[in-house]
Amino acid sequence: MPAPDWAGVQAERGKPVQRYDTFQALASHGSRVVAGAAGGVILTSTDGGAHWARHALAQPSSVLAVAACPDGSFAALDFYKKVWVLAAGGGEWAMRQLPTRSDLLALTCDPRNRLWAVGARTSILSSADKGGSWQVRDLGDDAILTTVQFVDEKRAVITGEFGAVLTSADGGASWQPQPKIEGDFYPYAALFTDAANGWVSGLAGVIKRTRDGGRTWATQANPSGVPMYALLRVADELYGLGAGGRMVRLQGEQWQAFEHGQAIPAYLAAGVALDARSMLVAGAAGALNVIHLPTQVAQAPTDSKEAR
Repeated sequence: MPAPDWAGVQAERGKPVQRYDTFQALASHGSRVVAGAAGGVILTSTDGGAHWARHALAQPSSVLAVAACPDGSFAALDFYKKVWVLAAGGGEWAMRQLPTRSDLLALTCDPRNRLWAVGARTSILSSADKGGSWQVRDLGDDAILTTVQFVDEKRAVITGEFGAVLTSADGGASWQPQPKIEGDFYPYAALFTDAANGWVSGLAGVIKRTRDGGRTWATQANPSGVPMYALLRVADELYGLGAGGRMVRLQGEQWQAFEHGQAIPAYLAAGVALDARSMLVAGAAGALNVIHLPTQVAQAPTDSKEAR
């Protein structure tokens, strides 16, 4: 009986991307890309995903979301009520404790380099010093907020459980509830291209679209028939990434199946644009793939009048 190939095992373990990695988040700033995974692993690339460096965070940790700030810094939301921050110049990831008992699910960095995290009990946390201190707002509803996006310096949108939609027109100083998305909608992902036009994806593959800043929503057919866990804009095209490694692309007002030509056996959870014709997608089973897009670009639909 031949001896086990321990050298091969060690070589496999030395690779930055492991087959068991479950990537849940991506963010990019220029050619720098950060991927966050369950199990407390962060991968960083300085060349658009061509090469990766692996970083193991202090346990317990599990990265749920990653955000890139305009100043070049990054932040990663940890399930264990922590945020990890990487300075614009690189270095080590610094841990910041979150002052809340609520589970947080989503993270973003606004145009003023402030961090925003949202989650259970309609909790909204913000930090103007990269997690050194936090302002905590609990709206008191028994609902989970699942997405947060700043469209520009003043206007932002949060979506959540039971069809919750909150908007801000003053940079997050106040949040106004909008009519709920019907059907107790649970959004996995949301993407607004401006203050008026947005999309949400949810359970059973449902995709909805608003033209009035989240006040009303219409269902759009999803030909994949599977949930889309991430919505992504590349140049002027919109894409959905979901279960079974499937993707859809919006053409005009219709979503169509997008064949990316790669063997991705598990679900896709996140994506970032690398340039106008390529994206990086990530998910379970170590999926971390660059996808090159067709040359023809169909502009994402917008309305001339934005919500006010």
